[in-house]
Amino acid sequence: MDSERLAALEAHYAGLAATFATRADIEALRAEMHKMSAEGYRWMVASMVGMFLGFGGLYFAANRPQDVRAAAAPVQPALVQPAQAPQPIIIYVTPPK
Repeated sequence: MDSERLAALEAHYAGLAATFATRADIEALRAEMHKMSAEGYRWMVASMVGMFLGFGGLYFAANRPQDVRAAAAPVQPALVQPAQAPQPIIIYVTPPK
């Protein structure tokens, strides 16, 4: 009975041992993780540079002198409509039964 159990455990261990990671597997995983980390860092730096340029452009666009803004976007009098009072929103609700 003990020899059968020992043989079963040895067979189970032999099946598990084939799935264990080797030193080469661990080194390949380490190299791949390092590569992914470097790519993530590059994306982070590129995003920060893009955000810096975008917010800088917004800042300079918002702080242009008023006469430059008026010259950049002329208003056509035919398209301007007089201001109207806002219309109320009416919601009809049926009474509960």
